[in-house]
Amino acid sequence: MTDPQPAKPSPSTLNRRKFLATAGAGVAGSSLLTMLDARQAPAQIKGTTLRILQWSHFIPAYDTWFDSKLTKEWGDQNGVKVRVDHIPHLELPARMAAEYAAGAGHDIIMNGSSILTRLYYKSLADLTDIYDVAGKKHGGWIPTAKALVEAEGRYYGIPLFYILLPMTYRKDLFDANGLKAPDTWELARVAARTLKPKGHPTGIQFSQCADANLNWRSILFSFGGAELDPSGENILIDSKETREALRFAKALFDEGMTAEVFSWDDASDNRYLASGIACWVHDAISAYRTTEDTNPDVFKNTFIGMEPAGPNGKRVNTCAANVWMVWKFSKNQQAAKEFLTHMVDTFSEGMTASRGYNMPYLNGLAKKPMPVIGSDPKLQILQDFPPIVAFYGYPGPFITPIQEVVNLFVLPDMFTRVARGQSVEDVMKWGMGEYRRIFAKHKRA
Repeated sequence: MTDPQPAKPSPSTLNRRKFLATAGAGVAGSSLLTMLDARQAPAQIKGTTLRILQWSHFIPAYDTWFDSKLTKEWGDQNGVKVRVDHIPHLELPARMAAEYAAGAGHDIIMNGSSILTRLYYKSLADLTDIYDVAGKKHGGWIPTAKALVEAEGRYYGIPLFYILLPMTYRKDLFDANGLKAPDTWELARVAARTLKPKGHPTGIQFSQCADANLNWRSILFSFGGAELDPSGENILIDSKETREALRFAKALFDEGMTAEVFSWDDASDNRYLASGIACWVHDAISAYRTTEDTNPDVFKNTFIGMEPAGPNGKRVNTCAANVWMVWKFSKNQQAAKEFLTHMVDTFSEGMTASRGYNMPYLNGLAKKPMPVIGSDPKLQILQDFPPIVAFYGYPGPFITPIQEVVNLFVLPDMFTRVARGQSVEDVMKWGMGEYRRIFAKHKRA
């Protein structure tokens, strides 16, 4: 399948890009690899400026560490002025499109959740050299990392961390009502059905937000459903397993939720758990940390569980991917590569700053005990998640059409339509129509 590219910039933009790429080429690849492996920054970057655009982290302490320690210390050590701009994660795709159109902007740009590598790779710097060095140095990348940043056999991004969305539940409410821990999705449904009449419903976003894209895929994949085949050529959404997952979601909403979930954003479940209302949420540990910080009485009874199993015992946790890329038109590609290498090498420090929120793509950084979560009895279970991690498109690759499916919220819209009362078959027809339309458009491009 040929991956389409955005509309070509004007000739003047291409000339400017060619000049900047040539001017910034600097050190030859083999020399750069040697210096990166030794962590010796080339002298050419001294006195330059590095501009980074990334999200506002859901754990504010991480941004504090990133801005005031990581970038400052690295910049001071290497004589580089580092400027970091933070914006909400849902605004990143639009900002990336604007910088692409202008042929100017930040040197490093983060993709959070929506990974646009294959859409823009011809305008991104080839990072294969530092990707390979990081893999060799830190025990290799987890298998699912490659599909996030690979295009035509080269790597155009560095996956720094992904975000798990585990089951977080109120053990006191479960125990008081004789409920088993939510180790399966059916047990989670029973708990929601039992506790909603007692003032403790659950909630998953039936809305267009990142968490909805992730949570409903976790349920779909754990029910045995799939999005693409391994080749990426065939859409697998139209299946018995998808129908079962949709019916389950409808029952879960009717029995265990309230209508507010139709307007939830990515932070709503955090607030819901911290308020003491929710019996459980399926969310990143930012919900756990928010509860810890704002409601100690609820927090002492808040526990983390393994990803719930589907009807046949399968467990798949669809995670929020985060990838850092470098524009080909960047004036400071050398410094960008040096900084990204430094970010990889200081991952454990960053995971500590994130209070265990950031999870590593590199096997050597995932050894037990992991920072923060390895020493917290409630969080230690998260160390067992890496083998069940999946990203969009599972079990197929995270290709450009899937990126558009994600950005248009097609899958969560399918679950929302069923929850609002449309028939499963009508929704399946609509959803497959959207998938096929998007895939056909990219094949024609």
